[in-house]
Amino acid sequence: MEGKMNAVYMTKPEAGAWEYVEDAPIPQIADDEVLMEIKAVGICGTDHSLYGWNEAIANSYNIQWPAIFGHEFSGVIAEVGKNAPENLKVGMRVTANPVLFDNTCPYCEKGQVNICDNRPFYGTDLPGAFAKYMKIRASNVIPMPDEVTFVQGALLEPLCVALNAVERIHPQPGETAMVMGPGPIGLLAVAVLKQVYGINKVICSGLASDSKRLAVAEQLGAIPLNGAEVDVPAKVAELTDGRGPNMIIDAAGHYTVVEQAVQMVAKGGRIGITGLSARPSSIPMTPIAMRQISIIGSRAYERKHWSQALNLLANGLDVSLVSNFVLPLSDWKKGMELIDAGEGLRVILEP
Repeated sequence: MEGKMNAVYMTKPEAGAWEYVEDAPIPQIADDEVLMEIKAVGICGTDHSLYGWNEAIANSYNIQWPAIFGHEFSGVIAEVGKNAPENLKVGMRVTANPVLFDNTCPYCEKGQVNICDNRPFYGTDLPGAFAKYMKIRASNVIPMPDEVTFVQGALLEPLCVALNAVERIHPQPGETAMVMGPGPIGLLAVAVLKQVYGINKVICSGLASDSKRLAVAEQLGAIPLNGAEVDVPAKVAELTDGRGPNMIIDAAGHYTVVEQAVQMVAKGGRIGITGLSARPSSIPMTPIAMRQISIIGSRAYERKHWSQALNLLANGLDVSLVSNFVLPLSDWKKGMELIDAGEGLRVILEP
């Protein structure tokens, strides 16, 4: 397809160096690719960090300049390469896994594409979805049922992150859970714990600036704890009869969170780490050993989580509270400002 499109570029490795244009070239696809017309794309915490040029995050990727970010998206197929799977047709409603896994390493063979030995990422290493059109490897494209809206489709990627994070701490009936950090991933983890695993008592903690997000956590069924109003460890102990939660998910990504979680979690408990810290953490080794605590990492998602997420959304999993602002792509800066102000949970842009 020839022509021009609107897009948001980051022009150089410098805070705020983003630019909205209406004359970007439409990508030309290879034989094994499809061209997607983007209908909705979410601003992720990674995108927000890159906008502010957090070098600890930026150095995790091989960014090519000028860069188009955006890796949480949905849309329709506009063009199909001649070697693409036959089930992919122009006009089909789709989303896509943004991990360009190699499909040959031992981890891919087990479905663990999230820890593939070679995994460039659409929206950071490769051009992403902050644009009207995006090219992507056809084997990464996932058909989307009519029951899932385009806005919901843009939440599939973070929902998959939450599904993997929760699954890896193995929730059991009758247990108590805590989520530290009421950002979009944390709130989706609350929704998964409550609506998918049926965990009755879920605690969600945050900072003074998180008051609106904690209100959403409460709407999702969690017990909100604002660190500016209560002594969080003392209140957690009170809510769990002095034992602590059986499982804690770090969705905050602050370097102090894991140390706090070790202090609060129950004996034999599990701490899941999905947040990415800009600074090294200090992890207290002795209580981890003496209280037999498990520390469990979680990165992105496996293949299976995409079908799980689609089925959950198609069958009524309610994540509508998480996508609280939908803006045109040209208003991307307003979206960043909403996130800065703690108002935006998952801001969705429509090219």
